Amino acid sequence: MTTPALAQDAASPVSEKATTTAKETDDVDIVVTGSRIRRPNLESTVPITSISGDEFFQTGKTSIGDTLNELPALRSTFSQSNSTRFLGTAGLNLLDLRGLGTQRTLVLVNGRRHVAGDILSNAVSPDTNTFPTDLIERVDIVTGGNSAIYGSDAIAGVVNFVLKDHYQGVQIRGQGGISQEGDAGSYYISALAGTNFAEGRGNVAINFEYARQNDFYASGRKNLRNNQGFVTVDSDPPGAVNGSDGVFDTRFVTDIRSGLYSNGGTFLSSLSDGAYTPYLFTPSGDLVRQTGTRVGLGRFPSYIGGNGDNFRGGTQFGLSPKLERYSANLIAHYEISEAFVPFIEAKYVRTDSLGNSSGPFFFSGGTTGSPRERFRTDNPYLSPQAAGVIRDYYGLTPDQNTSFTFLKNAVELTNREEKARRETYRAVGGVRGTFNDDWNYEVSANYGEFRENTRLLGNVNLQRFLLAIDAVDSGLAAGGAATGNIVCRSKVVPSARIALEGLTGAAAAYAQGQLANDVASCVPINLFGQGKITDAARNYLLQDSVARGKITQFVGSAFLSGDTSQWFSLPGGPVGFAVGAEYRRETASYDQDAATAAGLTFYNSIPPFNPPAFEVKEAYAELRLPLIKDSFINELTLSGAGRVADYKGSAGTVYSYNAGVDFAPVRDLRFRANYSRAVRAPNLVDLFTPLGQNYAPGFSDPCSSDNIGKGSSTRAANCGAAGVPTTYNFEYQQSLAFLSGGNNALKSEKSDSYTVGGVFQPRFVPGFSLSVDYYDITVNNVITAPSAQDIVDACFDAASLNNQFCKLFSRAGAGGGPRGEEPNQILENSLNVIPLNYAKLKVRGIDFEANYRRKLGFGEFNFRAIYTLALQNDSFLNPVDPNRADQILEELGDPKHSFNINTSLKMGAFTIGHKLRYIGKMVPNQYEDAHSKQGRAPQNADAFPIVYYPERWYNDVRLDIDATEKFNFYLGIDNVANEIPPYGLTGVGGGSAIYNNIGRFFYFGAVAKF
Repeated sequence: MTTPALAQDAASPVSEKATTTAKETDDVDIVVTGSRIRRPNLESTVPITSISGDEFFQTGKTSIGDTLNELPALRSTFSQSNSTRFLGTAGLNLLDLRGLGTQRTLVLVNGRRHVAGDILSNAVSPDTNTFPTDLIERVDIVTGGNSAIYGSDAIAGVVNFVLKDHYQGVQIRGQGGISQEGDAGSYYISALAGTNFAEGRGNVAINFEYARQNDFYASGRKNLRNNQGFVTVDSDPPGAVNGSDGVFDTRFVTDIRSGLYSNGGTFLSSLSDGAYTPYLFTPSGDLVRQTGTRVGLGRFPSYIGGNGDNFRGGTQFGLSPKLERYSANLIAHYEISEAFVPFIEAKYVRTDSLGNSSGPFFFSGGTTGSPRERFRTDNPYLSPQAAGVIRDYYGLTPDQNTSFTFLKNAVELTNREEKARRETYRAVGGVRGTFNDDWNYEVSANYGEFRENTRLLGNVNLQRFLLAIDAVDSGLAAGGAATGNIVCRSKVVPSARIALEGLTGAAAAYAQGQLANDVASCVPINLFGQGKITDAARNYLLQDSVARGKITQFVGSAFLSGDTSQWFSLPGGPVGFAVGAEYRRETASYDQDAATAAGLTFYNSIPPFNPPAFEVKEAYAELRLPLIKDSFINELTLSGAGRVADYKGSAGTVYSYNAGVDFAPVRDLRFRANYSRAVRAPNLVDLFTPLGQNYAPGFSDPCSSDNIGKGSSTRAANCGAAGVPTTYNFEYQQSLAFLSGGNNALKSEKSDSYTVGGVFQPRFVPGFSLSVDYYDITVNNVITAPSAQDIVDACFDAASLNNQFCKLFSRAGAGGGPRGEEPNQILENSLNVIPLNYAKLKVRGIDFEANYRRKLGFGEFNFRAIYTLALQNDSFLNPVDPNRADQILEELGDPKHSFNINTSLKMGAFTIGHKLRYIGKMVPNQYEDAHSKQGRAPQNADAFPIVYYPERWYNDVRLDIDATEKFNFYLGIDNVANEIPPYGLTGVGGGSAIYNNIGRFFYFGAVAKF
């Protein structure tokens, strides 16, 4: 991922300056990302990868972030395909360098901070969808801590977008593309105009862009409309060697159908072999037994084939959100004199996203937390046949009635979708200049504002849902004869007028205040089978909610840089220096409409977020000491930087610093090393998020008999000591509810980063360069909150129950819990999860980059290869055992080997290009399952019938045609071989997004310049 940082010509794979003489090189002063010191040699002490702006148009992608995420150093944590994993993030693209977290990657524009766009994530990460693609000159990616240069958040490094500053002319660009399946269409159009004036002393450029990415769904894909994946079919007994009994715990199967939920509704009947037998409601409202081959463990197995549902039809399973982007940018400067150059950057960007991967509303008897989430056999909508099946199950006579639970994926109520409009405003104004021959300065003010307005479509009002499902015959309910008039029970029975249970304080008061109107307007609903819900019932239940968020950022900064050439020089040249100061203030806020905030709807209730402002005052300095130049060795230079930051709040005053050395024994070979101490102060989300509703999907109780053999050797004994019987085998039908929030006592994270490497540019091979750099980053006092699953697992996998994790949640007693929890089940909302400073992260690896450019007799050949060999990616998340490493490397999303190779051949008006992307093999679950770690034996050696997901090779091809000097056409195919994610992966997961889920994609574009 490194390059010789030939920043003055970053548009080409290898700068022409790389092959010029030393004298020519010494005549150019530039600023390289990673330092504020202008210097005549064009090489950086820290590794830098430069991506030219043109490369964003050498693909069918219209998302800058998706293109950058294909680089080995960046993780696809928030790409377009997986941005719908969390509430409020659909359509965002956030950069994650080295996989250390988006909040630890500092994203800059022209070396300055940019307002964030992720109010429900960390509220610090800019959305790269707001950056103007056609205005990008290059993107510099700097590995390792850069807090001493740029301030907080640069733990993993810096991604700096450098914009065109002297654009002259008019350019119109249009591009469109579509997948071979006829979906996933994308479109882009831009207009860029710039002109010099005042004899070239001034320049102004404007840019307008529109981009659209269409949503697409699993139902349109042959490999995904049929649900396939690994199903658990075996459990290991406690104490099994390496967690293995010799039988694979999982099996890969195709055509998986749910044995729990269905689109028409499921009644779980007769226990056999310890598992429920599902009966499905047909469109007529009758019950039929689910067919297919039962597969899997527990009381709720899946089925292969049959009449069940897989939730891949229609728009139930989205593979990517819809995203539209409107962008306007202005960049200008005017040189009144060399010492006084006013400048301005201004932008407005609007993105409209539609995230629709949540699927429809579902219920299971415990979704609302109310004991009234049950139905009765005398419900007038229930067919006689279905009522008979249920009565038979309970052993009742035809004149006896009971309540019962059934589960349903209510597709008739439409998808739950997030329709977000995000607006970003940003303006930078200031003056810069050069004086005293070689000193320069800049003073600037930077203000950005982000606003988000999200409509939550298809949201269900839970209070109304409970009233609507309690349907009765009005005559029978009043104690008289049947009338055939079906109404809500609450209309005729005052005792049925009950507000949503489980709320407290203001939320309970709000629900009670809505009750009278909810009863008066109540419309009964028929949920038995598909196609029975009336428009009136649908309109009664559905409530489009609204959420609003806002982030502001103000940065005032000034710096001065230069050298001592006028009065003092070392043997290698004058001392370079930079000094500066910065003030930054940030605010964030978020609130929902009253009903959603009170917890009356199916969408998560998020408390209002309006914390005090984040403020920091900083001062910094840099030095560059050229000890030797063009003597018995070519160069020896030392460099260093330091920054002091005074944060408002618990972070207090912190220090960051770095030191580096450049050593070139000869002109062809240069070695470099750098050490950085970086800091990240806790952000507003870390500090002040109030405790709010959250859910842990896919949660499994470690004390269930199916799971008790999967943990440590102490798990079984600890579960027994906690009073959980060995017969306990609770299986979650849905998520575990818990509460999460911030912690205002957090301190700053600190990291130590080392980079050591070299650059080889042999004069005997003109146009060739090779860089190799080792990186080592350790982050201490990491601000993180263990997941709900991690907390509960850690409680029972510790040496005893005497640990801090067991104190964070409670279990129900022998009589069950207040929300209908079974005996010994973990109580809903009893677990509080807040971030703490206790963890450590460590990543190590080697970056390789080779570049070669050569003019041949028939054309010009370009070659660039970027390869990362990741050596370590460990997290240390257990405060009880802080040296116990959890390996992330080689788990899904974090391969050990990955590389990109770009080649092109230009012959006259034609340029043929090819890009090869390689992703190495990765394990299907946890690395420790089948591999030893820190001398520990594998913990579940028979977890999967495969050890690794197979490697993937992606090939993209492109053809450019320069029709005239002013008109260019290009066309290409991404993913020529139509590689799809392996083993049923969808590409929408946190790790599986590393794989391309669009498939073969065709695109065409044209550029006109005037």
